[in-house]
Parts: sequence; structure tokens; C-alpha cells
Amino acid sequence: MSALKRAGLWCLEWTLAVAYGWVVVGYALWLWLRGALKQGIARDFPPDCLNDPNLGRHKYVKIEQRMKLHYVESGNHENPLVILVHGSPDFWFTWRKQISVLNQDYWVVAVDLRGCGDSEGPYFRSHYTTAELANDIAQLICLLNATSAHLICAGVGGQVGWYMAYNYPHLISKLVLIHSPHPYVVRQQLGQNWSHYYKAGYLYLLKLPVLPEIAATLNDFGLIDKIMKPLLKMKVIEPEEIEAYKFVFSSRDTWTGPLHILRALDVSPIDEEEPEPAVITKPTLLIMGDADPLLPMETAYRSAEFVERITVRPAPGPGYMTHVLRAQQVNETIIKFLHEMPWKPLSPLEPTKNSSLVGRVMGASLAAVSNTVNKTSGALEMTRVFPGGLVGIAQASFKAAESKLGLD
Repeated sequence: MSALKRAGLWCLEWTLAVAYGWVVVGYALWLWLRGALKQGIARDFPPDCLNDPNLGRHKYVKIEQRMKLHYVESGNHENPLVILVHGSPDFWFTWRKQISVLNQDYWVVAVDLRGCGDSEGPYFRSHYTTAELANDIAQLICLLNATSAHLICAGVGGQVGWYMAYNYPHLISKLVLIHSPHPYVVRQQLGQNWSHYYKAGYLYLLKLPVLPEIAATLNDFGLIDKIMKPLLKMKVIEPEEIEAYKFVFSSRDTWTGPLHILRALDVSPIDEEEPEPAVITKPTLLIMGDADPLLPMETAYRSAEFVERITVRPAPGPGYMTHVLRAQQVNETIIKFLHEMPWKPLSPLEPTKNSSLVGRVMGASLAAVSNTVNKTSGALEMTRVFPGGLVGIAQASFKAAESKLGLD
């Protein structure tokens, strides 16, 4: 990418940040003039749903720099370990509909990421990178005396899952991602069209200091009401559960960690000279919302190019809260995936800078097949193991992959 283009993008991003900042200030001023600007209500005691014993036991562990992580565990320690990683802004409670199902066969640990919920976190945004968050999860797995874990991640937490699949493959058995395409594909998508800068405007607003934290607390933490409104409308969440979120995010300081996680995301455009990522070998399930204007289903199929063995499942809705909105469907899909026999990698090596040629071709093939099938079917489950009746489709897909990869 030329220096001129990079400077232009930098100016655009900061222009958007300032513009969105003025919108927030104007909105707050308008509410104040109307007398509709409400202060946050003091919430001194947690609602009962946060202390529900059926969801598990609250525990803490100290990792490097003596930082305390909070987690909720449920199930038998003798069973395989499942780590649940939330998105942002969120905390462990987002997995309440999964814990009570998964704990029948697994040792379930729903963790609060650093700076979220009841976990401690540093002040500066530079300490909230995906690498730092992944290192926390890696330490947690080791401190729980587990050799590996199934990782289930939602939203921004999925970027932690992708990072761990590349940098801590020995700690992951299987990877489940809920509306979280490959980070390389996300960056491609955001830089593909100028309209995406508008759709992802909140990410650029976060470049500003303090103002996003103030905006989140306006009108008795109205941001939470806005996020939860679709769930409340579909009657998949109770008012008490919304109160649980407002209790946890009950001050401006409690928003700093979650917003820093978003601030630290790498959403920079792909440089023309930047090499493509390696192919990961971990069995992966990607559950993708089919109604997200910024990250459409296509990004899930493109993510398949970077995974040797992947199952892509669409789910109705915008995606980020699919595990709450479509809990039963998501739970059944996850349990079926985790119960499948472990897959051996098609290539002999874990991901390196030299991507597996076999894995790349298989990934490109799956992406081609997925795109073709999705145009003619409303539901899709594709894996690398093609049924005998689809030999012709598979062969055509390999040719498409060869063409895509520039192979003879």
C-alpha cells in the first residue's frame, strides 16, 4: 500500500471518528434540552440470575502480572474441558443458555476476558490486543491443569480463537466460532467498499478517548437497551437479564476494558504485499448469522480457505448474539460437532508461514462449493469429506480452487 493511500485512510478514519463524536455530543445535548437525559440508576446488589447455582461456581485465578481472572465453572472435572470466550461488550453471563447443556458431558469454564465482568484489567488500550487476550486463555488452560480444551467463541472473542489456533494449536482440540470470520477476511471485507467505513463507524468512534465510555452510560446505560432490544422483542431474554448487564456495567470505568478490546482490534486494510495467512488444521465449526450487513455469509465461506477441515452453518439473524437468539439450534449444532470423532489433519504440520498446499486447495474448494450451494439452498452444512454423489461437484470445485490459486 502506498504511503499516500495509507495517509488518506488515516485521515478518513479520524474524520469519521470526529464526525461520530460530534453526533454523540449532539444527541446528548438534544436529550438534555428535552429533559430526557437520565442518569444511571445505582445498582448495589446483583439480580438473582447472576447467582443462579445451576450455572456453576464462581472462581478466580491469577495469571501473569498477578492479574485476576474471573470464571464460572460447571460440570465434572474428569470430562473434556470447554472454554467459553465472550465477545465485547459482554461477560460470562452471555453463555447462560449453553452452560446448562454442555455441562452434562463437559467441564465448562465461562471466563470473563481481562477488563470485563469481574476480571481485572490494565488501564491502557495497548494491553488489550488479541495476542494479550489469547495469552490469558492459554494461561488459564494450563492453570486448570488441562492439556487442551475445546474453544467456543462469540463475536470479537472469535478473533481470540483464531489467534490461538495459529499460535497455541497444542492447547486447542476443536474450535467453535459464532459469527466470527477469519481476521484476514474481516480486514478484506472492511476495506473492500467505502460504505463499510460507514457501517463500521462505531469502531472509528472508539478511537476517541473517554467519549465512548460516556456515551455508553447515557440514559441509564441505554447502549445495553439498544443491544438487547432485538432479543427482548423476540422474547428470548428477560428484563432481569438486562438488569444483570446493567449491574455489571454500572459505571464508566467498567466500560473501559470492553471498549479497549474493540479499540485494539486490527481492522487495517490488507496491504498488497502482505502474505496470506497459513492454513490451520484444527477442526472448526463456524456458525454465521445470515443478516449482518457488514459481515455477510460470504465472509464465512471465504474463511474456509484458511482451514483444512471446517463446518459452516448459517443461522437466521444478525449473528453476534446467535447463541442467545437461537440457543437450541446452536446448542444442538455445537454438541454434534464436539461429539464427532477427532479429525486428523490432512497435512502433517501445524500452521506455519509456509501454508499447507493440500489445506489451501481443500479450503478454496470448500469455499467454491459453499458459495455454489448457498445460492440454491437456504441451509448448508459442508465439510471436507464429500459424499460420493457429489464427486462431480468436488472435481469442479478443485478446478475452481486451482484457478483461484494459480496452480497448473
